[in-house]
Order: sequence, then C-alpha cells, then structure tokens
Amino acid sequence: MSTPLPSVGRIVHYVSHGTPVLEDGGQAFPSACRAAIVTEVISDPDHPDQVGLAVLNPAGLHLDRAVPYDGGGERQGDADCPDKESHGAPFRYCACGWVEASHRGGTWHWPERV
Repeated sequence: MSTPLPSVGRIVHYVSHGTPVLEDGGQAFPSACRAAIVTEVISDPDHPDQVGLAVLNPAGLHLDRAVPYDGGGERQGDADCPDKESHGAPFRYCACGWVEASHRGGTWHWPERV
C-alpha cells in the first residue's frame, strides 16, 4: 500500500515541539501528537510533502504553514558505534547519531491505523 498524498481537509497528526527541558530534566509540556486538518498543500517541487495545518490543541487552535512531513523512521548512527547493542534500551538517542524511531517536533504524519 502506497502512502496517500496530502489534500485539503484531510485529518493528520501534528507533533508539537514541547517546552524546553528544565534544569531538573522535566518539561512543562512534552512533545505530543495533536489532531490537525490540512488547510493547504504547498506546491513546491523541492518540498512536496509540506502542508499548511490547523492544529487542534486542548487549549486552542494553532495555524502553521509549510509544515514538513516526517515518516518517523529510525535514524542510523555511526556503523562503528561501540554501544550499538544498547540502542533502544534504555535510551532513545546515542552519541553516534542513532535515534529511535519517532516523529520530530514541528512535523506532521499520517495517523497510525488501529
């Protein structure tokens, strides 16, 4: 099954940035998926997956343009990483550049099918 193209009116997920990490390691508001409606499809051949969104937050509406798509895949790190057996347990990131599969803040993705 191929990935559908975004179109105006479709429901997608927007990943909020979250607030900066505090000195104690906590966050007032962590990054989270929010419901969003596609309000425009950007016709830029260099960025075909960028869209304008109306993001539905619990405390209000956020409008954003040129939001990039993020498929959420794992990002590979250095092949010579001395800790690669530890990837994924217990941390999400490694100094070698490896990043656990997740969606970056400030991006959109298709909702997971459940």
